Amino acid sequence: MTAERSESSVVGDGRRLIGEAAARGLPVRLMGGVAFWLRGSDEARARFGRTYPDLDIVAHKRGSRTLRAVLEDLGYQPERTFNAVNGDKRLLYKSADLGYQIDVFLDVFTMCHQLNLGGRLEVEELTLPAAELLLTKLQIHELNQKDVSDVCMLLSDHELGSLDGPLQVNLGRVVELCAADWGLYTTVSDNLRMVESRVDGMASDPALEALITGRLRELRQAIEEAPKPLGWRARAAIGRRVKWYMLPEEVVR
Repeated sequence: MTAERSESSVVGDGRRLIGEAAARGLPVRLMGGVAFWLRGSDEARARFGRTYPDLDIVAHKRGSRTLRAVLEDLGYQPERTFNAVNGDKRLLYKSADLGYQIDVFLDVFTMCHQLNLGGRLEVEELTLPAAELLLTKLQIHELNQKDVSDVCMLLSDHELGSLDGPLQVNLGRVVELCAADWGLYTTVSDNLRMVESRVDGMASDPALEALITGRLRELRQAIEEAPKPLGWRARAAIGRRVKWYMLPEEVVR
């Protein structure tokens, strides 16, 4: 599957799903690689785009019954066993042709760390805000190349600032969440260093590489210098002797 095919299939289906949910009064937002692609400029897509084999979305738990109806009306097939066990926090669906999967998170995103997204769904209309999108990648204990590409795509044309919005990463939001959770702070800091080590040569443009590197360093400095509460400092004193992240279970793909 090429990036061009993604726009006409998985990406297009994502747009359609968000529109259908909105028509029924449900604030559903895209996350995952498709959301990064949709937020990217044409130049960023050309440099960092990749294949997008699945859709990831987030919605409110209170609207899950209506969302299930929307998905099934659009022809998606539920993974009934998984949904019966995990349906209070997560749902899985397959496209009608079984070509891709939709992973649905309800208010809370739980992988290597937990991010409460419920209060941020209404900030933008199509995707999660850039700050939360970025953290869904930087919270991964072991980033792979596609995750690095997504981070670079976002930071290549999103400025760091104090607001949410198109081409904006709300730096204060990233700092706030990392300053509240030593574990998240640690994983995010490690990943900012790791992504920086891989930027060289990825963009084939020294000026763009310098821009992305500068933003990675600015992020790291901001979360490092932010005041930390007592609970954060107490956990920091224990450090890496105790595991600070979760290993997410594999799900059917």
